[in-house]
Formats: sequence, C-alpha cells, structure tokens
Amino acid sequence: MGIDNAREMIRVGRLTTPHRTPFEVVHQDRVFSLRRYQGVEGAEGEGVPVPILLVPPLMVTSEIYDMAPDVSAVSVLLGQGLDVWMVDFGAPERVEGGMARTLDDHVLAVSATIDIVRERTGRDVHLAGYSQGGMFCYQTAAYRRSEGLASLITFGSPVDIRRAFPVPVSEEVAERVIDGLRTVIERPLAHLEALPGSLTSVGFKLVSPKKELTQLVDFVGKLHDRQALEKRESRRRFLGGEGFVAWPGPALRTFVDEYIVANRLTAGGFVIDGRPVSLADLTCPVLCFVGLRDDIAKAEAVRAIRNVAFNADVHEVGVKAGHLGLVVGSRALSLTWPTVTEWIRWHEGQGPRPRALTEAERHPVDDIEEFDEVELDLNLGEMFGTATGAAEQLLKRLRRVGDDLADTAEAWRYQLPRLSKLRRIRADTRISFASTLAHQAEEAPDQTFFLYKGRAFTYADADRRVDAVVRGLIECGVRPGRRVGVLMQGRPSYLTLIAALNRLGAVSVLVPPEYAEVALDRALTAGEVEVLVTDPAHAARGREAFGGRVLVLGGPYGEDRELPDGVVDMEAIDPDRVELPEWYRPNPGLARDLALVLFTAGRGEEPRAAKITNRRWAFSALGAAAGSTLKPSDTVYCVLPLHHAAGILVAVGGALVGGSRLALATRFHPEHFWSEARRYGATVVFYAGDMCRALVDAPPDRADAINPVRLFAGSGMRIDVWERMRTRFEVGVLEFYASTEGNAVLANASGEKIGSLGRPLPGSTAMRLVAWDFDEGELTRTPSGTLRGCGIDQPGVLIARVDPGHPLAGFDGYLDAASTEARIVRDAFEEGDRWFVTGDVLRRDADGDYWFVDRLADTVRTPGGPVFTREVEDVLYRLRDVKVVAVYGAVPPEGGEPVVTAAVVPREEPFDAERFAEYVRDKLEPHQRPRYVRLVGEIAVSDGYRPLKRPLRDVGIPPDRPAYRLEGERYVPVAREEAEPLRRSP
Repeated sequence: MGIDNAREMIRVGRLTTPHRTPFEVVHQDRVFSLRRYQGVEGAEGEGVPVPILLVPPLMVTSEIYDMAPDVSAVSVLLGQGLDVWMVDFGAPERVEGGMARTLDDHVLAVSATIDIVRERTGRDVHLAGYSQGGMFCYQTAAYRRSEGLASLITFGSPVDIRRAFPVPVSEEVAERVIDGLRTVIERPLAHLEALPGSLTSVGFKLVSPKKELTQLVDFVGKLHDRQALEKRESRRRFLGGEGFVAWPGPALRTFVDEYIVANRLTAGGFVIDGRPVSLADLTCPVLCFVGLRDDIAKAEAVRAIRNVAFNADVHEVGVKAGHLGLVVGSRALSLTWPTVTEWIRWHEGQGPRPRALTEAERHPVDDIEEFDEVELDLNLGEMFGTATGAAEQLLKRLRRVGDDLADTAEAWRYQLPRLSKLRRIRADTRISFASTLAHQAEEAPDQTFFLYKGRAFTYADADRRVDAVVRGLIECGVRPGRRVGVLMQGRPSYLTLIAALNRLGAVSVLVPPEYAEVALDRALTAGEVEVLVTDPAHAARGREAFGGRVLVLGGPYGEDRELPDGVVDMEAIDPDRVELPEWYRPNPGLARDLALVLFTAGRGEEPRAAKITNRRWAFSALGAAAGSTLKPSDTVYCVLPLHHAAGILVAVGGALVGGSRLALATRFHPEHFWSEARRYGATVVFYAGDMCRALVDAPPDRADAINPVRLFAGSGMRIDVWERMRTRFEVGVLEFYASTEGNAVLANASGEKIGSLGRPLPGSTAMRLVAWDFDEGELTRTPSGTLRGCGIDQPGVLIARVDPGHPLAGFDGYLDAASTEARIVRDAFEEGDRWFVTGDVLRRDADGDYWFVDRLADTVRTPGGPVFTREVEDVLYRLRDVKVVAVYGAVPPEGGEPVVTAAVVPREEPFDAERFAEYVRDKLEPHQRPRYVRLVGEIAVSDGYRPLKRPLRDVGIPPDRPAYRLEGERYVPVAREEAEPLRRSP
C-alpha cells in the first residue's frame, strides 16, 4: 500500500485535489482580487454577519488562511457566523507587470478592498493580517487614519524590526549594523527582479530544521496510511513550495530601505502614495497575537505596537507557537481563531470580553516558557544556573564590542568622508547647493527628498522642478551674477528658487517676509536686489516696495489665481518652450563664488546683509551632516525660517548632503510639533536659540518619550532646557556654534558637557580667544603689539582667521566693504595676518571645550566689573517663578549709566518679589543682581528665537508698568498704583 501511494504521488504529484472553501470573486484588477467566502450551513454565530477582511503576506499565497479542511481559518470564522472576505494578491510571477509591483500597490489595494467591503455590507471592517499582511494592515489603517475600520487584528507582525536582531545588542548598534549590511546588498538588490517563492520556502524551512526533519520522517512513516496522508496533503504541498510566491523587486527594495534599515513602522514617516503617515495615527482598537516560539517575528518586535500606536487601545495575546503556528495548527484552532471571533463580537456589542485577554492580564506568559524541555532534549533547570553568569558576561562584552565596532563603522562611512571633503575645499573647488541636488537626483532619483504638508517629493521631482524654474528665470531675463531678492514664506518653491538661482549662477538675497515696510526697503537696498521673486501671498507687498521687476513663483495655479498688475507670473511660462542659450552652463558655482545674502541682527538688532559663499554653505552643510551623523534613513525636521542661517545652511544643507529626507514646516508650532514629527518620522531636529523652551514648558504627555527623534541639533539651547529635553523626551542634544560672518564653527559632538559649545570642527578656520578691555571697549594687546590671549576659563572675544589665500572681497563677511573692514583686526599675531572679530564672548575650559558667555553688545559694564547677561539669565531660569527672562542694560528713571535690568515673564501671578530677592542673593554676586525687574506679558524674539533686547533697552523702566527696584537686599515695587495690569500674549 505504501509503495502504491508513493508511485501515485510521483506520477500525479498529489493524492487529493486541492482544498478550497467556496468563494465569489467580487472584484479583480492588476494587483489583487477580492474574495467573499460562502457561508457554511449550521453556523454557530447569531445576529447580523460582521465582515472580517483577511490579508496575506506578500511571499505567501492567500491559502495560508484556507490550507486544509481541518486547519482552515476561513472555515472556523464562517462557522462562527462571520462574513469572511480575503485579499488575494495572486502570484506576481504569473501576472503581466506583477514583478513591477511596489509596496504602495499592495497597501492601496488593501485600502481599496476596505471601501468595497464597506459599500457591499454597510458596516465598518475588522481588518486582519498575518506576518507582513499584518504590517500591510498597520500601514493601511495609518494611511486611512482608521477610517472605516472597526478594529485591527495582526498575527506575528513585527513593528520594530531592530528588536528582531539575532544577538542582544542596543538599538543603536542594531541600527548601524543593519545600515552597514544594506550597503553590502545594495548592488544586487538594485538589479533583483524579485525574490523567488522557492527561496522564501527554503528560508522558512531553515528557520525550523528540526521540525522540517520531523515532518519528513512522519510523512515516510505514514506512507501506508492513505487516509492519514490525504488529511495532511494540502499542508504538505503548501509548505513544500506551492504556498510561496515571488516578492516583486520594487516592493522588496522599499521594504528593506524603509522598514528594515529606516525602521519606519516604529519611527513613523513611511510614505504611502506620496503621503507620509505614522502608526501614531491609529485610533481603532488593535489586537496583536504574539508567537512565543516565533523565530521569524520575535516577540519584542511584535509587541512594539503597544508603544508606537499610543493613541489606540492595544491588546496582546501570547501564543505558545512558532510563526506559522499562529494561524495554522492546533494552537491556532484552540486559541487564535476563537479569540478573534470573541474579539469581534465584543467590539460589536454581541458578546463579552475575550477570555484570552482576561487570562493574559491575570497570568502573563513569560517568554522563557517558550522553550519546551522535551522538544529540545535538554534539562534547562540543571544548566540554567551554570550558564547564566557566563552568558551575562559574554553579552556585556558583545555589546561593548558591538558599540565600538558600530561607532567605528559609522565614522568611516558618514563622518570621515564629510570632514575630509571639508578639508579639501579650496577657492576653486566646484561645489554648490544646486550641484549637490543634481548629484543626489542622479544617485537616488526615487528616494524621498522633502516632505511638506503631508506630501512627499523625490530627489528627481525636485531636480526636474529646479530645471524648469531655471528656464523660467532665463525667460525673465535673469543672468549669472545678478542679485535676486526672495520674498516668500517657507515652502517647496522657496527651496526650488534658491536652487535654480544657484544652478544659474545668480545670487539669492533672502529677505525676511516679516520685515516692516521700512526694514524691507532697507533690506532690498542693502542686498542690491535687481529682480524680486515672491510667492502669491507677498506679490502685492513686493510690487509696492520694489521699483524693479517682480516675478511670482509657486502657489496654486488656475482661474482663481489673483495677482497684482505689473508682476510676471512664472507659473504661466511653459519651460519646454524656452530655448536654453549657448552661454548657459548648469551649476557653475565655485567655492569662492557668492551664493546667498542673508540678513542678520547685529548690535541693536539692526539688520545687516551678510554674504554667504558656496564654500560657507558647503562648510555648514557638511559640518551639520557630519556632526549629526546624518544618513539616508534619517529625516531632518526643519521648523526654522528658510531665510535664517540655521534653516537654509544647516537644516536644509545638512539634509541635502546627508542624503536624508527633509520635512518642512511652515513655522514652529509647539502644539503640533510632536504629532508632525511622528507623522514625518523625524529623527533629527535643528533648533535655534530658545525655541525648545516651548516644548519643555508644554503640559506633560504620556507619549513624551515615545517619539522618533534621536537628536536635537542647533545653537543657543539653554542649560535648563537641555537637561529637561534629555530627561523628558529622551533625546540627544548637539550644540553648534557658527558665526554667520566668517567661518568659525564649534560643535559639542559628544553632548556630554551640557551647555558646552565643544571644539572646532575639523577643517574650520583657526580660532583664538583674546582679551577684551570692557572699560575701553577694545581688544587688548601685549607690549610687543600682538593680541593678548586668554587663559583657562578666562572670558575673551572669539576671533577667526581670514584665509590667507583668500582675497578679502571673497570673505564671508558683510556685503558692504566698510562693515566687513570694521570687524577685521590686522597684525594680530604676526605681520600681515587678518582675523575677524565675531563680537561673541566665550571661555575655554581645561579640556579645550568652549563655552558661550555673552555677546559683547549685551554685556553690561558696572563698577563691580562686566556683567554677562547670558550667565545671569541662565541662573534666573533655575527659579520656578520665571517663565521667560531677558537681562540687559537700561538707563534707570533717575538717569545715569545703564544698570543691570531683568524683564521677566512670571510663571504665576502674583509675582513673589521676596522669593526672587532671596534667590538672587543666594545665586548672584552683588554686581550681577538686577537693579530693576520689569514684569512683562511677553518678550519678543528674533527669527532665531533669541530675545530682542533693543526694544527693552529703548523702553527703559516705564513708570506705568509693573516693576521692582532693588533696595538693599529687597525688591520693592516702583510702578504707580494705576499701572496697567500685566497682559500676556495669547
């Protein structure tokens, strides 16, 4: 009998016809078909049938849910009275165009089936998926913001891929190792048409070789029993290879890059149909099944959904089964599918809470129980005690070695090449914003470059748009070297225009759109603007302020587009009809060439035009990318104005040279910051000044530490904010110092010394701290005539050497020669040398790390010595009564020299003057204590989030506003009784 059965199997290939529960194909297109299964007589369920939609993984056929009569999930669910639907992706290798399918195709297919099922049934859908099918469910639910979903059910679906790492290492090490492995497979992966189903089948078997061998032995042993063979035939053929299909190459590459390397299910910001989404958007109930013996989707990788989907009600059921056993086999029949039915009825109001959920809460399953002594033929109890100590020591060593190797590999791959490139930049090096964009578009055309208002744009999209705008500029008469004003809010068109002008060889003059009319007129004049380009919102204002030609770019185009008379609408120009002239050479920029003009706040906050060469742009961009270790898997979140140096040079430049994604915000909104950061999957945020104070002052949230950001990088973060950021949000902080004028750059790369600026970035210009005579207001020289240096922890003014091989005209200083010359000191240390005076007071500690002390313009001279206002502010911020403070020198009401004054936004009212006096008496020297304390509703800040002190100095100590005067060791009120009450800004 056994020989007859064997002969028939060899001749026919099977003993029985394939099992298939009857179904109707409701819809079919190039990507999927939608099945609706026919009901089973004698169904046990009662009431109106509830739709459940089953989603298979990519590499496994939909028969995973209907493998054999005795293990069919479909039959069980039908028997419970559910309305069973299933997505069938078919076999891509057998369908025309199947091997070109993307991951988006599959997610959008699942979304489309939800709409069809809802339309047919009139009810919301319970969406269920196994393995990667569950990942599709998560992605689809997030893409739809849970619309139309009654609940989400997944079986062994990993969320945090890094938790599945075979060796127990830190998340950072896992990230770096995975990223390194990606480079090894990059070339073969790029040319792979698909991952064959046969290879997936083999991989499945290799995970559990012992079980595979056991099944083979069992099969041979039952060759004589035809009934037993027929019962197992469907399963044998499924696992033998018929149940596995090809994984299309485009979908595989996206899966590797986005969900393994970038881990975007955890971080957020995965892009579906050009829209970034996050699992934080999930709001429907979630039930996840965890295989406690699962070697493919490890328990911790699956359980990560609990932290990521914190806006959803997430429940977990642990099953003592492997990956396949979650949905097929005895455990699935006795636990998985009955729990699914109970879950659905519970949420439909047709039954009690599932027993498995209650049991799991009462008796949590420890993962150590996943090992069965009989299966392993080991007595774990005897060996556990002996092995534990040695294993712990080994793991510690592995982690240390892993950390060291990962740090080294990351430095070699990302940091050293950028720092080396910095050192090699010379005046005639060809480098620019536009050429870097062109390079990225050539290397990774389909990779996302920037995200804006919920849409994603690739490097190729951005580069094509830049080329089109170049043609439009040429048509409008813009030529290389011309100064073109940019008056826009931060938006994609802003970046496009700057890149296009840079590609053309023209100069962008970035005019802050919030400037008042007088300041706007001064900026246009100081920037020597010849042509002005605005967005539609600023077209009328630009036309009124500027006497020359005004062009308009960006914004919606159509019948509703209304622009003032006398402007040129660039969106109406057809770039394909513009013939490029012979003189045009794309990306001609050399390092020494002027690229941008920015406006900075100098002494008294008077705007000054500072010129930025291609070298200065590259230095900032490469420095930011190297210091922040930006990678293609990173997403840089830019909430800073694009006309600000930190926005355009550091955030945008760093993301571009790092090959990272750039998420653009129109402005910084503290109330929306974290939700947007999660949606975009932001990993690095660039800040300026005291921007982050609003984040730490916001009410605490249970999801504070559940965010994708690994690093905040920027300049000007206060010590108290730095400490609170690290503790509350569990993020790193990288503090930079970069003078807009000149090329002095410092970076606190390790972040260990809170508040420190760190050390000079390799490749930056030489820097020195020199003594300053605060009484005379000038640099101090030695008897020999050289500048006097500063000792350890001695405050001094930072000066930066002007490159000896660089003509002063090409130096990154002020636009007009007079302003630049006024800040240059000659013969500082040797005859003929030139150094730029930054105007910033710093000190250097014994380790060689620099610390910011104050700006010269803000330092107050007193009989007791100079008072560094920044240091006093840092002390006052430690007092809980103080919400915001600005310290400055102001002339008192009785006249005389300026005295130390503090403008305070109190955290609570009434202001406790006695506690304030006691605090400053304890923390500040007598000459540092504010003579006057003004209570204000708000303190205006610059676009770099630094307090504007000139308006405060100009007002002085108004008698009709709440204020206190220091008398002895007490603060007494000086305002009149009829003083207006304190009004806070909304």
